[in-house]
Amino acid sequence: MSFTTAQIAFLDANRDRIEARRTFEVGFASGTVRMIEGSTPWSDGTRTWLAAHGVIQASGIRASGVMDAHPAQYRFGMVSAELSLAHMTDEAEWRDAVIHQRLVLFIDGEAVGPAIHIHRGRISDIRRIETADADYFSITAEGPFQDRNATLLGRYTDRDQRMRSGGDRGCEYTAQYEISGAEFTGWLTQ
Repeated sequence: MSFTTAQIAFLDANRDRIEARRTFEVGFASGTVRMIEGSTPWSDGTRTWLAAHGVIQASGIRASGVMDAHPAQYRFGMVSAELSLAHMTDEAEWRDAVIHQRLVLFIDGEAVGPAIHIHRGRISDIRRIETADADYFSITAEGPFQDRNATLLGRYTDRDQRMRSGGDRGCEYTAQYEISGAEFTGWLTQ
């Protein structure tokens, strides 16, 4: 869906009154949470977007080419009932959840034209950052080309090994081995 000629003319005639607000739609396992920048909720006719009260921050999307693989970084601050602590701390709730970032143009509080797609990705990591000055969740969302340079299931983590072979626990202690300093010397020699 794109802007009609009439919508473009209307936006051009009212360019000094245009307000742009980003929307964020996150498909958690237990349900979809929809938020919009600002202090007022918005209904698009079918769905209600919750006011994010300025707690959302998204880093600029880096682009290096058509097959860009840079992850997007999002910050969600104050946790509300809709965006609960359970969503953010339970990995089964957020792992590979789809997150959409879009831009909606408003004139006098009314949306004009379709939402403009900015980024779509899958959540690969959520970390809670607590300092003396801030308390927020940092979300990393990977794009569709995140593994373009890796072989299928090529990360050799316990999770990947279990995906390859259901009951195999061969990589369960790999991370501990890396930091233990243990060496296996001579075990392959005859």
